[in-house]
Formats: sequence, C-alpha cells, structure tokens
Amino acid sequence: MSLDTRVTPSPTAIAPVPERAAAAILGSMVALILVLMAILVQTTWLEPTSAVDMPTVETAGYAQR
Repeated sequence: MSLDTRVTPSPTAIAPVPERAAAAILGSMVALILVLMAILVQTTWLEPTSAVDMPTVETAGYAQR
C-alpha cells in the first residue's frame, strides 16, 4: 500500500481590507454619488421665472381628414 503524497492546493486566502482603506473607498463612493446627484439636479432644475409654456403643436395637413 502506498501513501498518497499529492498535496491538494488550498484556496488562496484573501487578506481583509484595512479599515482605513475601506473607509476611503466608501467615502469616495458616497462623495461621487452626491456629486452626480448635484449635477443631475443642476442640469434638470427649471427656474419658474424662465419657464415658458410649451408651444402648441400643429397637426400636419396630411393627418387631417
């Protein structure tokens, strides 16, 4: 009887992320989300004084009966 001398490779252990790096990553993600939301609000904000009524759309002549 022979002994099995093959070594099975163990799964590579992933080192945990340091707390400081995790806080930096989370902080930058939150900051990026806030900046993108601010840009979205700024580009879509409509001032009531500059609001103009939508012009009426005239139907095309060929669409009428």
